[in-house]
Amino acid sequence: MSTKVEENLALDSGIQKRLGQLIEALVEDERVGSSRELGRITGVSFNTLVNWSEGKADPRLQKLVQFAYAIGWSMTELMQYAEGDEDPYEAITRKKKARQQKYRKAS
Repeated sequence: MSTKVEENLALDSGIQKRLGQLIEALVEDERVGSSRELGRITGVSFNTLVNWSEGKADPRLQKLVQFAYAIGWSMTELMQYAEGDEDPYEAITRKKKARQQKYRKAS
């Protein structure tokens, strides 16, 4: 019998801070509006998002993947953002524009 063990990721404090900034920027996005709504959209609970944002908890890999997918980012994109210095609002705007261009090309 195998036991599934899912450990929290031990994120560097700088990466955790950037993740918190992204969460705050997403909450302020006109399509989201609240941490509770972001939780509903991503399937990550409000309390978990607050704890991530405040650096009180490290995310589980599965939840982080779920979060990235729900906001339209790959894990690679999320980690590149977290390790970089791009403004979170600019990152969100850039991703929106890229999605719009992709849909225009597909039409």
